[in-house]
Amino acid sequence: MKLYQVHTITKKQLKIIIVFISLVCFLIYGNSLKNEFALDDNYVTTTSDKTPHPRVQQGIKGIPEIFSSHYIESRQQNFEYRPVVLTTFAIEYEFFGINPHISHFINLLFYILSCIMLFIVLIKLLTHYNIIFPILITFLFTTHPIHTEVVNNLKSRDELLSFLFGISALYFFIKNVENIKATNIIFGVIFLLLALLSKKTAVLFFILIPLTLYFFTTIKPKKLILFSLIPIVAFLFFKLLKFFLLEESIQLRAYAFFENPLFYIDNFWERIPFAFYTAGYYLKLFIYPHPLSSYYGYNIIPMANWSNIIVWFSMLFHISLTVFALIKLPQKKIISYGILIYLIGIFPFTNLFTPVVGIIGERFVYFASLGFCISISYLILTLFKIEYYNKEIHFKYLNSYFKTSCIILLSLYSIKSFSRNPAWKNELTLFRHDVINFENSCNLNYILANALSKEIALTQNEAAKSLLIKEAKVHFKKTTELMSEGLKKYPNDFTTQNNLATIYVDIFNDAKSAQPIFKKVIELNPKNVEGQYNYGYCYEKRNLPDSAIYWYENMLSKKIEYLPAYQRLYELHLQKQAYKKAIESSKKAIEIYPEKVALYINVGNAYMYEKDTLSGLDYFEKAAAIPPLDYVLLQNVSNVFKVVGNEQKAKEYAEKSRIVMPKNSTIH
Repeated sequence: MKLYQVHTITKKQLKIIIVFISLVCFLIYGNSLKNEFALDDNYVTTTSDKTPHPRVQQGIKGIPEIFSSHYIESRQQNFEYRPVVLTTFAIEYEFFGINPHISHFINLLFYILSCIMLFIVLIKLLTHYNIIFPILITFLFTTHPIHTEVVNNLKSRDELLSFLFGISALYFFIKNVENIKATNIIFGVIFLLLALLSKKTAVLFFILIPLTLYFFTTIKPKKLILFSLIPIVAFLFFKLLKFFLLEESIQLRAYAFFENPLFYIDNFWERIPFAFYTAGYYLKLFIYPHPLSSYYGYNIIPMANWSNIIVWFSMLFHISLTVFALIKLPQKKIISYGILIYLIGIFPFTNLFTPVVGIIGERFVYFASLGFCISISYLILTLFKIEYYNKEIHFKYLNSYFKTSCIILLSLYSIKSFSRNPAWKNELTLFRHDVINFENSCNLNYILANALSKEIALTQNEAAKSLLIKEAKVHFKKTTELMSEGLKKYPNDFTTQNNLATIYVDIFNDAKSAQPIFKKVIELNPKNVEGQYNYGYCYEKRNLPDSAIYWYENMLSKKIEYLPAYQRLYELHLQKQAYKKAIESSKKAIEIYPEKVALYINVGNAYMYEKDTLSGLDYFEKAAAIPPLDYVLLQNVSNVFKVVGNEQKAKEYAEKSRIVMPKNSTIH
């Protein structure tokens, strides 16, 4: 039970190649270190003081909480368990604070380690081949532009870590075949567990490990089955950790059709041609990785059916590929190994069984890219008639056409990767860049318009702000056109209905057009509180306050609780000088939200308008007593008591304000 042969590569040669791999990675991705935070990075780390990540910002102290909570946790959704990923960001935050450049450096470091580990594994496996074979595979993998997302997108660190730990686990399982030791098994299981705790798609390594042992060792079938069962130990540990540490309360948000229309298609048979189209698109990205995008989605990837010629081409190609790989399987051909890795890696993301958000994602095929690089390397060596099975052939004696072709291919890949990195500078740069190539991507236009809205809020210069507003409206307009077009096909998508109507109200001030759409949202999902609230808000925007009041009161009477609805009721009652009703609605809100300071202040203000000073002051004091104590509020309460002539209370609250006074503040 051993590997077929021992490789002739020396330790010195190995070190030189490892240094060269590291250098190439730095040359290609060094410019990514200038980048800031971009798409969805806020899900995994603190991107600003205004948007802290609740667990990561605790630093090392937050690690226990990270291991007992979901990867994504928000009001809308909580799902997945990837504590290792968040732990790396928590450690970063502990030592470096908010520093995107450090985060990008660490991402690059993980990528370099992955490429190095891949090469080390390959030279162990391809011992009876010329060293040029593992070198070519490694550098195709290192330079391929489809990896720019996993390196540049901090949120994609889960993919980097999952692959790094998975390939490290494979290394120890290979070592265990050479020399059966408990330490090899233990390290193999630990690395597999870490891979699973980074992203559960690491289960693909549960297939890769026995497949690799079958292809590259003389292991007997019974022992192969036994060795194949060992990784299950890591899976059991993973499940036990989740069982004891994580409260299973998975909550998924509602997905929009422009993220993937399959969320609104129940017919499985319609998915089959779409799956082949998806596989064909991935193949195109591997062979010709241009243009690349941070988001694809609806209208870029069509809902292809059997009338689409690409579907037929992809079906014939991938079925032929599968049959060929299986035929060559008993012969243990390296091309069969590469094809099977590619197919295994790509299959879960073809949308056949589970719709993938965005339909296509470069990060999803990080694992599959290994199979592609192995297969392409084999084809290149075969095409140029390189005797890759002859270990004695020196590089300088290789076919000059082969060397030239490899240099050109690797250079083109490297240039594409290098030039793609600056697009990931930040969200605004990324979306502006990608929407040029994918102007009909509904979600790209939408997220770009929202990113521009954030930039508008931060911009002080009026001329610059005016240009940003103009640009944002262009993309909001395009978004409404694409959403409206899509809703004709997928009318039951209440999420998109709500988004479309919100754009009409907030951006184009067209409440009249928005209101019927919000009505449709309510019909589709009566429990959708935002839709209920927005319908009433449209009455306000149309200057119909009585209708708005009636709608809010009717909504709240149905136990559809929503704090903004109480706030709007209060404001509308104040406008009509109906102070008693304002007090009544705010008191009802306090019963539901007793911790909301603003509600007590609302009641206090309404009492003051009613000339009921004592009741007003009583509610101001209640507001001031809610922790954490607020310096400004305490000062304001002190001033109110001073105005009404209660000097003792005024001094009492002035003293309280001094205790909680922020640094560098001055008491007036």
